[in-house]
Amino acid sequence: MFRRVAAAAVALYLGGNNIGEAGAAHLAVLSNLTSLDLGSNNIGEAGAAHLAALRYLTSLYLRGNHIGEAGAAHLAALSNLTSLYLH
Repeated sequence: MFRRVAAAAVALYLGGNNIGEAGAAHLAVLSNLTSLDLGSNNIGEAGAAHLAALRYLTSLYLRGNHIGEAGAAHLAALSNLTSLYLH
């Protein structure tokens, strides 16, 4: 049941949960997400590369992570984004 609910999710707010790079990889399969808050989760360039698979995202909050220039380049592929917070 959890997998069905997770697969249907369109918004997740997981700030401050220490998701990390591996957690970002797991979240990248939730293809219906349009809004994702992963503030302060120890996500870096590799995590950003995983998140770039979420093509329906319109809002992505990554404040307090270490995305870097290479990570930001991966996120540039998210053509539906209207809000991106990296500071």
